[in-house]
Amino acid sequence: MKLKVKNSSLIFFLLIFISNHASAQLAENSKISLLTIGPGKDVYSAFGHSAIRISDPATGIDNVYNYGTFTFDNNFYINFAKGENIYWLSVVPFKQEYYYWAIKENRTVIQQTLNLTVPQKNDLYHFLENNALVQNRTYRYDYFYDNCSNRIDNALKKVFGYSLKFYADKVAEERSQSGSTIRQLTHQYLQQSKWGELGIETCLGIEMDRKIKPEQFKFLPDFLMWNYDKAEIKSDHGFIPLVMDKIVLYQSNEQINKVTLSGYFSPIVCFSIILLLAFIISFPKFKQSILARIFDFTLFFVCGIAGFLLLFLWFFTTHYSQVNLNLLWANPLGLFLSFGLFSRKNNRIIAGYYFYYGLLLVLTILGWAILPQQLNFAYLPVCLALALRCFSAYSVGLHRGARR
Repeated sequence: MKLKVKNSSLIFFLLIFISNHASAQLAENSKISLLTIGPGKDVYSAFGHSAIRISDPATGIDNVYNYGTFTFDNNFYINFAKGENIYWLSVVPFKQEYYYWAIKENRTVIQQTLNLTVPQKNDLYHFLENNALVQNRTYRYDYFYDNCSNRIDNALKKVFGYSLKFYADKVAEERSQSGSTIRQLTHQYLQQSKWGELGIETCLGIEMDRKIKPEQFKFLPDFLMWNYDKAEIKSDHGFIPLVMDKIVLYQSNEQINKVTLSGYFSPIVCFSIILLLAFIISFPKFKQSILARIFDFTLFFVCGIAGFLLLFLWFFTTHYSQVNLNLLWANPLGLFLSFGLFSRKNNRIIAGYYFYYGLLLVLTILGWAILPQQLNFAYLPVCLALALRCFSAYSVGLHRGARR
């Protein structure tokens, strides 16, 4: 009987605690702000980040609501490529997040304080608190349509509805991005990570070259910030600016760009070296040498592996790898037919494969500028090298057939 009383008392006080927490209200001088964090060094942070800060001196609240929380483990990049990463909304003390972004990662932190009434603040606060519950907080991350920035924008739209006005077309025009594709929008953020850019543009297919509406540009944190600069919210006296104050909480220390080892060996440099080697071993002196065969085998085999990866992403993932024209140069058949280069017997099937593969590469090169998917320019030397070695392999096959 005593045990039941104790349990009843525990439940009673627990219900009181939950009730008080649920009915917590922000005070008059509380602030809700949009935080925009500059790009980081890692590829996954190259586009920047967005979060919401809620501070209330009266209650001691000063937390960051972060929709960009994820677990970085051995499967992160695999899941990232498959489009199966699970992100969630976390609530973390502002000082902790600020230290991580500004001090540890040296990323610019900009704060836009939103021009909200007390009821509006509490509506957004309670929405975020409910969204942060264990049963509500997780979501499947989407690069372009459901990320940390989209989630914040959608939260405000759900809470305030038609009370918000955005001028996305005007922002896009001012930023000279009207009519841009996803690839064009993201390209500027990947200039310091050429290999990262190459990886993203190789794995993601024709979807990146689709033009999206200016309202959708807000998947990029900078565009979310710029749109909020011009946005308006309805008040008792008509529409007023959504942002009442904008300050730089931390300015990253811009370091002098130095030529690093990775700068010397950018994709275009490395692939140009491959083209040069392909040209050299095409001279008659090397044409039928074991060196030429090893080079060709390596080239076609590696490109074949790349092709199988693209096929896997096309058919076994849930995001934007479907319809990927990189398969024009990354031919999966090369993974198997490259072994035929070591055969001394004439094989018309293999010789024919290299002829038509070379022809396809020539057509790809000639139509490079008009393809519906913009291929990374660094692959142009690869295509040239492949075409050159394809016709060389075909001519060697014909020569062997003639000798027989």
